[in-house]
Amino acid sequence: MNTKLALPTHSVTEPSGANWRTRYNQWINLLETGDYRFTVMVALLIVQSCLVTPASLLIFQYFDFGYSDIFAGIAVVSFFAVLVSNLGLLSVRFCIQLFTANVLIHMAMLAIHLLR
Repeated sequence: MNTKLALPTHSVTEPSGANWRTRYNQWINLLETGDYRFTVMVALLIVQSCLVTPASLLIFQYFDFGYSDIFAGIAVVSFFAVLVSNLGLLSVRFCIQLFTANVLIHMAMLAIHLLR
């Protein structure tokens, strides 16, 4: 692993007609091929384990309108899914997609829990 920070030697300009999917794929390819893999995985774990899951569990237990145990179980299982995918060194693309799905699941559970 290269620990020296170096700027790319080639031009990093994007074509003017690049859509969001092309830019996303270029960004993911940069993360997978560069030395950013472990940085991204650590960032995902920090956000997941220090912000998303604890905040959700606190809201589920503080505002107990029912279904708190089911939502807490889903939150813990989804947290362990992100943890195992990162510790298993799966691709960055899969880890980011799983993290995004996990955040959307938490947001849906919080909306259901608080709007009930």
